[in-house]
Order: sequence, then C-alpha cells, then structure tokens
Amino acid sequence: MSAHHQDQAKYVAYVLWLIGYSYATIGKVLQLKRSQVGGIIDRSEYAGRSAMSRAQRAALLKELEEIRYEDGRPIDGGILDPISFRVM
Repeated sequence: MSAHHQDQAKYVAYVLWLIGYSYATIGKVLQLKRSQVGGIIDRSEYAGRSAMSRAQRAALLKELEEIRYEDGRPIDGGILDPISFRVM
C-alpha cells in the first residue's frame, strides 16, 4: 500500500469513526480487517471517541471536511461522497 493509499484509508477511517461507525463497518468500506482499523484509530488523536461530546466530534468532523480536497480532488478518492459529515 502506497503512502497515498495509507493517507486515504486513514482519512476515511477517521471520518467514519467520528460519525459513529464501528471498526467492523469501517473495515468493510476500506477492505481492511477490524484489527487494522483499530490500529489506525488507536494511533490517532480520535481514539477516545466515547469520551468526546457530540459537539467535539462534530467540530473534528468539520475540520476533516475542510481538508478533504487537495488540488480540487477528494483525499478519499470519492469514497465519502455519499456520506454526510454529521455525528450519528
């Protein structure tokens, strides 16, 4: 997996995690094992989701949404196009 693909997978994992999806569901989207998704999340600043308020999660999601596009192209390759960047 290239660095670009890793960045893409991390970005998608962070967004879906903050929205409220499980490791298993994120794994299906990214075609990764649940444990791989866990590793991505556990090594991120987003690991403590259960300790975050909905407002904190919404603010972090907004930050991620604001950096989604690089040179007019989505970091996630369009995977998140149908997703609403809102906490479930």
